[in-house]
Amino acid sequence: MKIVDTNALARTIGARLRAARLAARMTALSVADQLGYKGQTQVSLAENGERIPPLPVLMRYARLYVVPLDFLCGLIDDPIADATETNQGVIANAISEAMQEQFACLVNSVSEQASITIAGYNQDRRDLQVVCSAGLQAYAALKRVRELSPEFDEDWRGTAKLVRYLECLVATADATSERLERERRMREMVDNELSFGEMDGKMRKHIVRLTVGA
Repeated sequence: MKIVDTNALARTIGARLRAARLAARMTALSVADQLGYKGQTQVSLAENGERIPPLPVLMRYARLYVVPLDFLCGLIDDPIADATETNQGVIANAISEAMQEQFACLVNSVSEQASITIAGYNQDRRDLQVVCSAGLQAYAALKRVRELSPEFDEDWRGTAKLVRYLECLVATADATSERLERERRMREMVDNELSFGEMDGKMRKHIVRLTVGA
């Protein structure tokens, strides 16, 4: 019975894994991602002949690179099982990487647009609070004028429309102030009930964005 030289086999498999990856025009990092590894360490160890991947992993390598498993193991020297299938594999890998890049760009673009929208939304709320405050102060000033000059409505012609608009503005300001106060109480309830230890940073950030305030 012939004893298998595992060191030599590891070097052979490593060299062929690297050759197949380069032929597929894939980076070690993208291969690691396809295989479910968190980093490229396992891919590098395999290609350097320092570790022989388990058979199920070798089979995934073969499907990923579109080469026969026998080629990776050194049993045959022809890496092309089927020319058409190999070409399809190379094209599929290239398209996959291109789509990942485009998706990353899309995510960044959407994130930037969302940040701009949220910033504008916050500014709109602050401006609304200023307008409401100004309207309430203007109406309070009008009431004071009436107190000091009871004949105001009769002596100042054309003020009826001004008074009507101010009253409308005050009604809107009261309703808006009540809504903003209700939202503020809701945010305080969320902050009190959800501690940093009960949720990770991303989830807390998401909730904060949903309850954006002034």
